Amino acid sequence: MGLVLLIPTFLGLYVRYKPVKVWKENPQAFYVEDRPIFTAYDSYYFARLADDYNRGVFVPGGNDTLRFVPDGAPYPKVIPLLSWLFAKLSAIFNKPVENLAFWLIPILAVLVVFPLIAFFYRIGLPLTGYGGALVISISLVYLVRTSLNRLDTDSLIEFSLFAIPTAVLFAFTTNNKRNRYLYILLAGFLSNIFYWWYLHPGLNLVLYLFSLLFVVSLNFDYKNWRGFLKSIPWKDIGFLTLAFNPAILFEGIWGLLYKLSHYIFAFGKPIEGNFPNVQISISELQKLTLKGISLQTVGNEILFILGLVGAVLFIIFRFRYALLLLPVFLMGLIAFKGASRFSMFLAPFIGIGLGFLFDLLWNYLVKRHISEAWEGIYKLSVIALLLLVLIFSNKTAFKFVPKPIMPPSVAEAFIEIGRQTPKDAWIWTWWDYGYAIQYYSRRATFHDGGSQYSPKTYFVALSFTTDDTSVAYNVTKSISVCGAKCIDELLKEGYTSKQIRDLFAKGELLKGKKRNNPIVWVFTADMVGKFVWISYFGSWDFDKLKGKHLKIQPIMCKQNGLYLICSGNVIVDLMRLVILSGRKLIPIKEYAVRTPEKLKITTNQNYNYGLIFEKVYTYIPDFYAYYVMDEPTAKTMFNKLFMLREKAKGFEKIKEKFPFYVFYLIK
Repeated sequence: MGLVLLIPTFLGLYVRYKPVKVWKENPQAFYVEDRPIFTAYDSYYFARLADDYNRGVFVPGGNDTLRFVPDGAPYPKVIPLLSWLFAKLSAIFNKPVENLAFWLIPILAVLVVFPLIAFFYRIGLPLTGYGGALVISISLVYLVRTSLNRLDTDSLIEFSLFAIPTAVLFAFTTNNKRNRYLYILLAGFLSNIFYWWYLHPGLNLVLYLFSLLFVVSLNFDYKNWRGFLKSIPWKDIGFLTLAFNPAILFEGIWGLLYKLSHYIFAFGKPIEGNFPNVQISISELQKLTLKGISLQTVGNEILFILGLVGAVLFIIFRFRYALLLLPVFLMGLIAFKGASRFSMFLAPFIGIGLGFLFDLLWNYLVKRHISEAWEGIYKLSVIALLLLVLIFSNKTAFKFVPKPIMPPSVAEAFIEIGRQTPKDAWIWTWWDYGYAIQYYSRRATFHDGGSQYSPKTYFVALSFTTDDTSVAYNVTKSISVCGAKCIDELLKEGYTSKQIRDLFAKGELLKGKKRNNPIVWVFTADMVGKFVWISYFGSWDFDKLKGKHLKIQPIMCKQNGLYLICSGNVIVDLMRLVILSGRKLIPIKEYAVRTPEKLKITTNQNYNYGLIFEKVYTYIPDFYAYYVMDEPTAKTMFNKLFMLREKAKGFEKIKEKFPFYVFYLIK
């Protein structure tokens, strides 16, 4: 057992700590102010709660003043265990949360190996447990979600989902009454810790219900089904129920119903009022092909299919025991529905399936009177074979280097917000950045990673995508005095989404209302890449239920007389205003040059159609950035205020370090 524990644990730690060298050798790409940048946006939420806890401002269930203004959002009913743990560690070691998470998260991630091995050893399937532990420890999807500096609940979810069933298994497969109650207490303890860690009681309820099914199945005898009810250990079930905490189980009913509707029935569909659902733009919620899921879990399509077949065979042949793990398997299958992150729950079952096939083979050989003296040799051979095959198939995992969720320049921008704005300022920017801004600058945001499904996200996108300054201004001001609650009220009163949009765009809701909080528009460099989705939501057609993708293409160029020599073998003739790309000649309808002093736009006299080409100054002296886009994109407020930095009524530029960031105060 020591060998099958050691190998997955060592490999899991190895693939997670291997990139440390790259991070340490390239601090300019991974750190901001000697602090490693988180590798997920949600990490900033947990880090900020830890910060609030240490500052003494966290109030369980109270108003979180930095989130979802003007509507407000509550703090969790209890501080998440993840945040509490790192708050304590940060206070003890006097280190920022991210510096501690950098080292501790990989250790938490590999703990899943222990319950996996213990579960299958208990039921006499050591190779099955080894296969599951080996695959999950190095699977790409789990590695990405538990990599360096990813402060997220995923680091202990897999452990909990296997540890709780393992405790239940040990409790009801022992003949020692004292040990049974100790294991039930352990299962209850792990369940309560899991609730504190994840704060999703629906999962606690599911684990409890399948534990009941397991206990009932152990006492089911189809030959004596009439005495079935009498044979059930009701006292032990009652003790198990108390251990799982009835209050959490009751809360889990509503949590489970919400999750089912959210991830299965309403996934990707427009939200109330036919406002766009941002889910379709989130990478971890995208639907993958069979090949894509295979690469994320085990690295190879053939191995994936074999493992899936083996997992199904395990469920069939060892159904009673499989009941305890079935919730995890079912969660993994959601990956086929369209949420790729759920493939992380499928990964261990692919390994379980591969290992089970070898356990089946050994049991078959024993029945054919093969000497059990060969058992050790056989199992060592399988351990080595699985190790080599899975390392080879998961080469991508061994090469994986986690990258910060944002470049240091963007992190610096968010720190700068705290220096350039008053404490009561509200930040208007894209939802991705909400948590990071709240953490780095301690300024309130209109939406974030926990609220992007609100109609407010549509209005933020609309303000960036519109070509009308007054619309952008009115929408921003209207949201600041009205918010999501007002939108909900208008929908209940019978207003259509288009009518609500027009009310906001015309500023009809601003009459007689005023908000004193300064509102600051924030543009950052990586929003250029995000604009393809920002524009999609901002141009949303409420009749067709879709928008238009607008794209801004940065291009590297160097001027040589009347020509620009650009990347991709592109030449720009500044005299004729045409782009030469290979054998193609593409007209430039307008050539915009933005210097620190003025904006000059030259119109092509020979063509009344074509692309828009822009040359804009940066904070680096005599260094210009170049962009290519179509005409509708060039007219957006995003391009006008960020790239071209035009003067606009109601917008006062307060700080710029282009291309890294530009801030505007809404007057």
